[in-house]
Amino acid sequence: MRLHFTAEDLARVKVHVLGPLAETALCLWNLQRRDGRTLFGGWRARTSPLVTGDGPDTARFLSSPGGGLVDLFTLLGAADSLGEGLERLVSARGGDLRAEFAVRGPARPRAQWLSGVMAADRPSVQRLAAALRECHRGGVSPYWDRVHHHLDGEVARRGRLMVQGGVTTLLDSMRPMAMWKSPVLEIPGYRPLIHTSTDFHLAGRALVLVPSVFCEPVPQLFATAQADTAVMVYPALNNPIDAAGLWAHPADTRHADAPVPPALSALLGRTRAVVLCVIADHPACTTTQLARRAGISPASASEHATTLRSAGLTTLTRERKTALHTLTHLGLTLLNTNGSAPAST
Repeated sequence: MRLHFTAEDLARVKVHVLGPLAETALCLWNLQRRDGRTLFGGWRARTSPLVTGDGPDTARFLSSPGGGLVDLFTLLGAADSLGEGLERLVSARGGDLRAEFAVRGPARPRAQWLSGVMAADRPSVQRLAAALRECHRGGVSPYWDRVHHHLDGEVARRGRLMVQGGVTTLLDSMRPMAMWKSPVLEIPGYRPLIHTSTDFHLAGRALVLVPSVFCEPVPQLFATAQADTAVMVYPALNNPIDAAGLWAHPADTRHADAPVPPALSALLGRTRAVVLCVIADHPACTTTQLARRAGISPASASEHATTLRSAGLTTLTRERKTALHTLTHLGLTLLNTNGSAPAST
């Protein structure tokens, strides 16, 4: 697939997370696949038995292992909560739903209630929403806080690239899953489902880059003639170590800007605990930002971050000359464990 940009199209590129409903739809697609076992094997083994009732019918209806997903992404847009996304689904216009569900076609027999979904029958669409809620409960909800943290870090990193080097630097950073050859973004290995040509002209649409932990291994493009945006969902989970942290046994998760846990201060020292919490709450922060938020000098922030990184609690990435600090899953586990422990008296 080749995406063609004009100068005006480049000015409309955005990066953001679509939310838990989009990740639920993508997780149902991922559950049916057999590739990416290093990243998803353990998660699939635990999650598949939990997708029961209308779940398997819903998974097959919304997606298929060989490609092709119902486009809930441009249809519903970004939704911060699952409830918000499902409310948009059940209240969407019948014509829009029928047009999108028709993409799946009459390829194979379906459960009878899905015929009602195809026709945008309201009770059937509500049943679909209820099935998605149950699928989310088993496949996404136990991991959502960590998944959300991971995606926020990805958006922060890509956004910083765009601020520092412009949108072409952002697009060039998508290698090797997408190759920027101005003014065209090529997606190797992509097989269009409904587009008759492998050349897609944005033609005034805003391109929204959406990271997903469940999209794998090739970015997926979603666009309709009616929508003023095109959505490219791309893989945001490529490291087996990150995957192991995401799919580990769920733990309580720290809320952003929550107080520094006393147990963590006792373990690391007050200042170093503050630094760890700031990095957790503000992924991909620079050393200057870290120092300002922690209330210490840049030299002290750098020293504490180096110690935390040496212990495997944080990681450092460099974008040109800028150092960006992000929590590792080991660091998140330590923070959660000490944050949930009662303070000693």
